[in-house]
Amino acid sequence: MAKNLVKTAGLLLVINIAVKLLGFIREIVIAKGFGASSYTDAYLAAYTIPYLLQAILGYAFVSAVLPLLSECWQESGDNSRTFRLGSSLINITAAGMLLLSIIGIAASPALVWLVAPGLPRETAALAAGLARIIFPSMIFMSAGMVISGVLNSRYRFGAAAIAPGLTSLAIILAVAWIAPGNIYALAWATFIGFIAFFLVQLIDLPATGFRYRLVFSLGDPAIRRVFADLLPIVAGLSVNQIYTVVNRIFASSLAEGSISALNYAAKLMNLPLGIFVAAVTTAVFPALAELAQKRDSARLRGTVQRGLSLVLLFAVPAAAGLMLLDYEIVRLLFERGSFSAADTGITAAALMPMAPGLIFLAMSMLLMRVCYALRDVRSPLITGGLSIIVNIGVSFLLVGPMGHAGLSLANSIAAAVHALLLFLILQRRLDLLRDRYVRRSLWQIILATLIMSLPVALIGRLWPHVSTKSGLALELLLLIGVAVAVYLLALKLLHCQALGEILSELSRKERRNRDD
Repeated sequence: MAKNLVKTAGLLLVINIAVKLLGFIREIVIAKGFGASSYTDAYLAAYTIPYLLQAILGYAFVSAVLPLLSECWQESGDNSRTFRLGSSLINITAAGMLLLSIIGIAASPALVWLVAPGLPRETAALAAGLARIIFPSMIFMSAGMVISGVLNSRYRFGAAAIAPGLTSLAIILAVAWIAPGNIYALAWATFIGFIAFFLVQLIDLPATGFRYRLVFSLGDPAIRRVFADLLPIVAGLSVNQIYTVVNRIFASSLAEGSISALNYAAKLMNLPLGIFVAAVTTAVFPALAELAQKRDSARLRGTVQRGLSLVLLFAVPAAAGLMLLDYEIVRLLFERGSFSAADTGITAAALMPMAPGLIFLAMSMLLMRVCYALRDVRSPLITGGLSIIVNIGVSFLLVGPMGHAGLSLANSIAAAVHALLLFLILQRRLDLLRDRYVRRSLWQIILATLIMSLPVALIGRLWPHVSTKSGLALELLLLIGVAVAVYLLALKLLHCQALGEILSELSRKERRNRDD
């Protein structure tokens, strides 16, 4: 199981890097064309609700659908029930999103006010117009995410991993070449991108043996169970997105560009989440569902331990790197065109206190999926609700003295509460600390990260100030290279087992390539 986890996560890692690279090119293109301005504030406000549905409902369907279909594939000699259930979920979801899209288009001014009540009148009107274009994309996005659940239940990850990159590609083409400077082109590209997101997965569906049927099966108990579980799963998975909404509500009354600065900082923090952590959680979830269904507690515990160690192996040094190099990273990636040096400053100020939350968000991403594999939808719901209360309270306390940086810090504190509560619940159920694997990995990773941070901080302090982008790129390349080398060496000297499993898989792959 550990070998398969590392191998699958490695393949997804490569795809995720390419997709996230496209995503960052998308953000750079948007930043160059519009900066941290009222145009980007309007687009982000318009995209907030579709984005929430994409990030929450989409992954909620995967979390609810995958354990059910995994069970059906294992237990049913005749797959006709699996085909009927999967098709019904796709059809019901598309029909429901069609209705929500119509409502969203009709109520777009009120919805914009709900997510960003402090926007100026002209910006709010622009946001409402953009929202009317973007809302129908929810149909294709949600149906595509259900198909992702079907594909993942058969251990097919490629199309679902590639699909988000097509949305980014559509935006890049529109903003950089087709209609530069046109904010409506950005909205239309978002819509077209989600159509491509849906189609690339639909094309891969027959490879699983799945046969689509135009059925709804609303009376099937399994369908009712999925939708009964959906609301608490949505609430549990919505935590990070609700942090974003809280940020935008508080930041809409701050200086112009505060919403955009928080958004760009969150994009940077989400990069390692979307590349490394998503690779591990996506690879491990079907195995978790299968082991939970078989009631194999020992192997389930071992899979969770290794998954958590792999998540922390990437998340802890990534958080440290974002904290140490916040200004340099923002300046290199975004400071061009309409994105000014002042925009760099306010974005870096948001990134620094937001970065520690990366560690706890990474833990939560894995631990929530463990709960869903165990068919426990209440624990993520309760812990997520408590963390949102913490986020709102701390945001209220910090937004006055710290501005938008206080909102970032509130996110990190709330994320820590969420992750630690989930871990305590699963510790009671699975005894994750039973054989010291997680504890040993954690202290090794923290110690290696501290060792890594010392030369990075020292070189960064001694390195002369550079005004050119090429000089800044060289500085960051050197610092990141030193950080990676020192971190891996420290882990090797500390005999980190999680790193050893990765190196063993790479060694086996190299031997296979030589044999071929």
